[in-house]
Amino acid sequence: MPPKLKPCHFFQIGICNKGAQCTYAHVRDPNFKRKGCIHHAQGKCKRGDECTYSHSKKDTDQLSPTSPPETNHNPGGMSSAATTEADFRQWRYQLPGPDRIATARPLGTATPKFWQDALKLVSGDAGVVQETITLLASNSGCVRILELIGQNFQLMNDAQLTRIFSMQILPFFKTITHTNVTTSVILVSLLLTIYNILYGPDGARADSLFALVVQYLQTLTFKEEDRSVSTPPSSLEALETSLAAFEKLVEVNTAAQVHDGLKLSVETLALIFEDNAEAAASFAFKPAQRHFRRLQQRFGLGHTLPQVHTGPAIAGERAGFELARERPGELSEAGPRHDNDHVDIREISVLPTMQEIQSSRTEYLPSANPREWHIGGLEGLFDRHFRLLREDTVGQLRDAAKVELERLQDPGASMDGRQKRQAARTFVYHNIEIADFAFDPSSGMEFVIAFNQPKELQHKSKAQRREWWEGSKRLGHDGLTCLLSAEGNVNFFTVSPPPFNASKDGAAAPLHQQYKLWSDDQRAFTILKPVMQDDISMPLEQLLWDTDEDLSLVEFPGVLLPAFKPTLQAMQSMSETLDVPFGDILAPASTPDNPGRHTNVVPPTYATKPGFSFDLSSITYAGSALQLTLGTNTEDMIDQLTRCSTLDQGQAEAVVRSLSRSLALIQGPPGTGKSYTGVQLIKILLANKLAGGLGPIVCVCFTNHALDQSLERLLDEGGQHLIRIGGSSKSERLADVNLREVAQRLELTKIEKHDRWRLKGQAQREAEEINHLLSLTGQTHSDHQMETYLVVQYPQYHDQLFVGVDDNGFTQVQRRHGTVVDVWLKAAPWGFELRRTVDELLDVYVDQMSGQERRKLYSLWLTDIRVDLLDKLRTAMASYNQAKTQLDAVRTEQRLRVLKQANIIGLTTSGLARNLDLIRRTGAKVLLCEEAGEVLEAHLLTALLPSIEHALLIGDHQQLRPHVQNHNLSTESKSGAQYSLDVSLFERLVQPQDLLAQAVPFSILSVQRRMHPFISQLVRKTLYPQLQDAPTVNHPEVMGMRHRLFWLHHEHKENGDGDTGFSLSRTNDYEVDMVAALVKHLVSQGIYNSKDVAVITPYLGQLRKIRKKLGATFNIILNDRDIEDLRKEAGFDTDTAHTLLEKPSHTGSSARGTLLQALRAATVDNFQGEEAKIVIVSLVRSNANHKPGFLRTSNRINVLLSRAQHGMYVIGDANTMSHVPMWADVLAIFRQQGLFGMTLELCCPRHKDTLLQITMPDDFVRIAPEAGCDLPCSKQLPAIRNATNRAFLALKRPAGRAALTLSALCRVHPHVTGYRAIFAATRSLPAVASARLSAARFARMRSSASSAGLKR
Repeated sequence: MPPKLKPCHFFQIGICNKGAQCTYAHVRDPNFKRKGCIHHAQGKCKRGDECTYSHSKKDTDQLSPTSPPETNHNPGGMSSAATTEADFRQWRYQLPGPDRIATARPLGTATPKFWQDALKLVSGDAGVVQETITLLASNSGCVRILELIGQNFQLMNDAQLTRIFSMQILPFFKTITHTNVTTSVILVSLLLTIYNILYGPDGARADSLFALVVQYLQTLTFKEEDRSVSTPPSSLEALETSLAAFEKLVEVNTAAQVHDGLKLSVETLALIFEDNAEAAASFAFKPAQRHFRRLQQRFGLGHTLPQVHTGPAIAGERAGFELARERPGELSEAGPRHDNDHVDIREISVLPTMQEIQSSRTEYLPSANPREWHIGGLEGLFDRHFRLLREDTVGQLRDAAKVELERLQDPGASMDGRQKRQAARTFVYHNIEIADFAFDPSSGMEFVIAFNQPKELQHKSKAQRREWWEGSKRLGHDGLTCLLSAEGNVNFFTVSPPPFNASKDGAAAPLHQQYKLWSDDQRAFTILKPVMQDDISMPLEQLLWDTDEDLSLVEFPGVLLPAFKPTLQAMQSMSETLDVPFGDILAPASTPDNPGRHTNVVPPTYATKPGFSFDLSSITYAGSALQLTLGTNTEDMIDQLTRCSTLDQGQAEAVVRSLSRSLALIQGPPGTGKSYTGVQLIKILLANKLAGGLGPIVCVCFTNHALDQSLERLLDEGGQHLIRIGGSSKSERLADVNLREVAQRLELTKIEKHDRWRLKGQAQREAEEINHLLSLTGQTHSDHQMETYLVVQYPQYHDQLFVGVDDNGFTQVQRRHGTVVDVWLKAAPWGFELRRTVDELLDVYVDQMSGQERRKLYSLWLTDIRVDLLDKLRTAMASYNQAKTQLDAVRTEQRLRVLKQANIIGLTTSGLARNLDLIRRTGAKVLLCEEAGEVLEAHLLTALLPSIEHALLIGDHQQLRPHVQNHNLSTESKSGAQYSLDVSLFERLVQPQDLLAQAVPFSILSVQRRMHPFISQLVRKTLYPQLQDAPTVNHPEVMGMRHRLFWLHHEHKENGDGDTGFSLSRTNDYEVDMVAALVKHLVSQGIYNSKDVAVITPYLGQLRKIRKKLGATFNIILNDRDIEDLRKEAGFDTDTAHTLLEKPSHTGSSARGTLLQALRAATVDNFQGEEAKIVIVSLVRSNANHKPGFLRTSNRINVLLSRAQHGMYVIGDANTMSHVPMWADVLAIFRQQGLFGMTLELCCPRHKDTLLQITMPDDFVRIAPEAGCDLPCSKQLPAIRNATNRAFLALKRPAGRAALTLSALCRVHPHVTGYRAIFAATRSLPAVASARLSAARFARMRSSASSAGLKR
């Protein structure tokens, strides 16, 4: 059948003029969405209804550069209605021109209006905000700022002081601390200029200004006479705004933190909070308290940093023996291990240095016990996770590079077993040569690395080489590599992906078009770019000096720099500010008196606002009114919510308690609706967004797949203004809400347009300069380069060589062929007796030098030329990178305005770390993380933005733990249990490993809606005693099987490493064959589509073999179009046709069908969160040592046993698994219920009493050749035409199935000779046997069978 054409985009908007010649389908696409018209958003579109873009307000709202009013949450923020261009022009007239700065007149009485107008301007349009701050940071604006803060405050009385502060200083502070200003990316440098002006020489201006501010604040009243009345807004505005400006001043001026005068002002401010302790407990005081705590941290005052408790142990604590640990960096008794070993993690380079690679000492790794850390509290928490995550990722790079470096430096040395194991984690390529290089303004510097083709590819064709490289997944896009030299140099590179806009002209083809891994039969080529774009010295030196140095390229498969580097850098940054919410819970300051009690978790700050309550009507039936007020009877609210919504009791309790806790944890056992509960919470929060001033809700997931699923569910629930960050989404539904896509439709402001134009030009000029310099790298030996160098550095040599003037002033004529320099170098004998130094040769005529002296001098000149060229390249690269960074800031500013208008921001944990500064500027107060039990604590810590007031963590710590690269850091390892890197934050809070720590209260979902009770009992009786089955899980029996649940025991041994090349992978050929045979049997029933059957296994090697086996096994399957044709020919009645075609088959219109296409196959670790009607499990492990491998942990067993809905079949050696406690309990359940054995019982759908027992894979063909028994059916049908109709009906096919195997027809009615003849014919024709049977073929074969005299 012809492939299905994609809908034509131009047809959707009515402008396709190709007609029938169009290569796309002219059908209406229900998923098509018009983009908003940017001209309509500006009120300039003149096309009206003829416009091909959308004029809908929903589509055009995001195109305006104006920030939405609800995002302007600043004290005393003014309306944006007055911020017009006219207002701005009128305001800027009060600034002196550049030529009148020295003679500028003071504003005098107009000063208050000037600053109040400035505040109005920064409260509105983004373009006006940028222009206003730009002018204030200019020389003209500095005049007005100095005029304001330069007043003689000491001579003012209290009344004057109050007037100056409220009318001038406070509006100025509000202007520079406004949300629109502080969250802007492109205004960062300008704002820094303003604060530097405020600080003044040695901090004198800041000291004088904030001494006045503190003096004024002490005169204010913050006490409340009536608890029902909040603190006066004017006083709180003055306090909060002043503290915000003070905090920012200290943040951007490091010297301010040691200024005695400013420190005294902070100490005086502490008295204000002490004197107003009662008022400070109110909701309105909390923002000011937050600013003050940060000030105290900056000055090292107070006791804001949590410290580890060192008091007596609690009664009943287990005895333990603590081994002495060598401390990091300077704290170590033996001194630092290398140049990258520091006490402060902020000084540690993320990638290893050469000294670190060569070091023989063990790295410092903090344990999970806080009492053993070298630093306590939050700082110690960040220190621990930074070091462990870096060891888990960078550690393997360091160890592998060390092994290869030792081989390079001593090729004859033998490798011990440990080195071999380390080297097995990597791929090493030898005989390295830097073949080419190029610089592109978009992708930066790129180098072509050539190396020998692997031995496996010798004597292979180009197509075979390509298939091998693509199948091996080696040197994949963005993969991390390391270039090592025998001299001890190391450079890290990533594999450069091909550009999106490859050159279309043949003048200069990109490197990716010239060089391929498979293009040459002897040498492979890969294109790499430096991790640090300015770190290009080593590869360029290899080219310039043309050395014969031995190089190796080390590849780290599966290690992607963007997956861990942003997280590590984020933790370094956060360890400095310690500005993290829930610090008292994440790193408690002291041991509780009663460790058996849960930690007290307070409500979200925004929910404590007087008069605030949660409106729950967004999830109730018909939107019936329901309010949740904190402090009311929680149990009554849970009952009400259960009655008037679709939530069950456990889900309703989780929702109510999660809204009541600032840090809320929800445990969801398999199938209990974790995602559904999360969606309901988001709907509630969105409905209360304005009331709580929440800003956008940040939804975080660990994987892109899980994130896409979550966001699609929100779309299904009516979610609007949703933004997806990241380019790895596979969802077409989310394509139009990707941040990059939406930001491209947003209009730039004037300043942004100007900056982009200027910076693009600057970057282009620097790129041209870099390319020019690179072109000179191959010409350092040329006469032109040498002449250019000598005319500047050694003019006398230049004249003697190139002008040809001898020592008597006569011009010489060159008669020898060759370049001037070559002729000169070869024109004199070597001269062993002459050994003059370079300095002595300065006064010697060039023709009077010996050949040895000429070579010595030439080498000096050549070295100088190359060094000078490298220096110029570094300078040009630095200028280019600076322009690129500023250009990125313009794009970031544009994207920030989009995010501020969003309701929901979805991104992965690593994506959040990469965009941490951007997300922080949104001011988001709510974070929701799904599958939190599978996220490393380091990733979740970086997701806790300073503005977050409400964090919702949804997961299950009894399912899969976070994945770690280094097994010796995980709880599954005896040595790794002391580190427990794979223990998530969710698990640590719910089940603290430290006996002195308190658990955090959490909610548990208890009703599962996935598994049949026969299947759910496996996890209910072992892990979840409270788990209940919903009434809807009484699923139908599995067609073709005697039992819906069975353990097929065998003792066929595993194959060990198999053919995968990875030491941790195992295979079992018996299970591969048995799985393939069972899959074919199930698919042949004709009622299961591609999403209904799943095969899962713990090992990647086994998965590869299963996929290969299933991909080579063909099955005749009728798809939806074939059934439609059969219906028309055979005269199906309307009801039957509707039943068959109600749900189209997922097999599409492909002409070939394999068993692999009929199901899903995955590893256990990649199947969490998924489900299928039927699950076949291949356990793989079967050995004499009874080692279960990956399946020894209850978390992985739990996931394995909880994916099936209707039926599950476990194939494995019970003897190997029975030594694991949970497997022993599971096996006991199988045995007690008679669901265990060495023979698998099948069931014929028409003859259910027939005994069909399977032990070996070949038994399926012998006992159930066509997925059923071979007994004749007692029911007689009159003719083949009617038999076709009756066969479909006899199968009792459920509604919605659209694929029926021909073998099923023959199995149900084997007496019908016509069917047997047709089936025999299909088997005799290989072309037909490997294809789906179309309706036309079926008709022709039926006609042939009839004409041949075949009767029933």
